Amino acid sequence: MPYFSRDGRNLFFTDSAGQGAPLLLLHGLGSQGTDWQPQFDKLQGEFRVLTLDFPGHGNSDICAGPVSMKTLAEDALALLDHLGIARAHVAGLSLGGMVAFQLLASSAERLHSLTVINSGPGMASGRWRLQLVVALRTLLIRGFGLKTLAKRIAPKLFPRADQQPLREKFLQSIAAADEQTYLKILRAIGNFNVWREVAGSPVAVLILTADRDYTPVSYKAAYAATLGNARLSVIENSGHASPMDRPEQCNAQIRAFLREHAKRTEKPLESANYI
Repeated sequence: MPYFSRDGRNLFFTDSAGQGAPLLLLHGLGSQGTDWQPQFDKLQGEFRVLTLDFPGHGNSDICAGPVSMKTLAEDALALLDHLGIARAHVAGLSLGGMVAFQLLASSAERLHSLTVINSGPGMASGRWRLQLVVALRTLLIRGFGLKTLAKRIAPKLFPRADQQPLREKFLQSIAAADEQTYLKILRAIGNFNVWREVAGSPVAVLILTADRDYTPVSYKAAYAATLGNARLSVIENSGHASPMDRPEQCNAQIRAFLREHAKRTEKPLESANYI
């Protein structure tokens, strides 16, 4: 199994080892890299597709210390360094989208483009609502456990009867997550905000938002307007986990965007500047 080490932790990743431009897929909270399988399978023929399990998720070690979006972004950069990749396209869902925005704020020189799915750079206003959700979920987890929370979330993510396999896969992924790491990342989500730092960025950003996501399309349109090179696209009849419940639409949008911005040749790192 492919691992690399960072700060004494072993982090799991997958690498299609293709010849195209590198594309790093970052999963959501309680998920894992294998949940990107519909994208990995369909895009690997054209791009070098990578996935990363965040700490305490999937097959990666837990993070014993504090966790912030910067911690997770540095893990993503460490994977690129491990593979000798100077710049990559990055796509992130939910938590993964926040990590992608952190990369845009602190390490834009490492990015070819961003694809952000049902996520954002934080809350410019009404932040108390997010912090309330974080507090309520924290209480539920501490009182009844992560699996209880998962059972409450799964029907909201995948409400249709024919989505039972997706509900089961979600429950399997979250069962593999470390509860304490989950709580640390949940706290980091409540504190996250890089809205000002990414404003006006020239990096190309594709913002995919489901019409039935937790946050409204208007929220994504508001932050998209502050970016320097962003476009917004709505995925219809989809919930928060669009890459799983609408894989064909997501794949088509990602592929078209990457074809527009992909650079076919990627030079290896020529110095230790990124290490």
